[in-house]
Amino acid sequence: MVAVVVPFELLLLFVPGNDTAPIVFLILFVVLFTPPFMAAFAAAALSTPTPFTARRPLTSAALIAAKLRMTVWSTIAAWLLAVTFSVVALLLSGRMPVVVERARAGIEVTGTLRGVAVVLFVFAAFFASTWKHLVQSLCVGLTGSEWLIKSSVLLALIALVAAGPLADGIIRSRIVQSAIWDSLPWILVVLVVLKMIAGSWVAIRLYDSRLLSDRALVSGAACWLATVLALFGVLEWFAASPLVPRYFLGAIAILQVPLARVSAAPVAIAWSRHR
Repeated sequence: MVAVVVPFELLLLFVPGNDTAPIVFLILFVVLFTPPFMAAFAAAALSTPTPFTARRPLTSAALIAAKLRMTVWSTIAAWLLAVTFSVVALLLSGRMPVVVERARAGIEVTGTLRGVAVVLFVFAAFFASTWKHLVQSLCVGLTGSEWLIKSSVLLALIALVAAGPLADGIIRSRIVQSAIWDSLPWILVVLVVLKMIAGSWVAIRLYDSRLLSDRALVSGAACWLATVLALFGVLEWFAASPLVPRYFLGAIAILQVPLARVSAAPVAIAWSRHR
């Protein structure tokens, strides 16, 4: 899907007059958002098990491992296509000097190390977001339930449509902005607690059903914690300011690393194979 959509987006670079920096970077940002956006809608359908998959002489954990490898390779392929198409389009359209000029200006302000780190962090964030959207829908697609898969896609579309008016209403109302800002710590606490409860419930189900070994459960929890700490460290380095409290960065790190829905994938496929 990325191979079809991204080239059409990059055709805007060839339109006469689209040679200013704001327009060029707007087009590139749209391209960057395309793989995660497409992954959010395609993941549930791509992960749907077939009758052949359900009857294969493999454990549910082995099937999930294969699915996870598939998501990694799919993410790599999508971003290789997106980056290749973007570089070729910038060169052929003559817009590459605009990007290089702004990149040099940014490096002069932030410094070479931080400038390169920002670019790498942005790409890593979009790459991780694409993979995250793919794996978070595994538990839905692996159930094999057609109505559940279609409902998840419908809910995603509703959320996408509602996001614009909701954001516009928040931007226009200072009262709403103040209320959200004042309640932000409690909102983050509630979201983190809900995520931990969901993750704990899934872990208990995995332990009781013996779908994963104790070693796998402990290793998975350790990897998740290490990823959260690494992300927190990166955010702390980028946003080293008294204006940004550490609890905010910690909550963002916890909420951004997949936990419950990824862990629920073995439960979903086991239910699908034995229903």
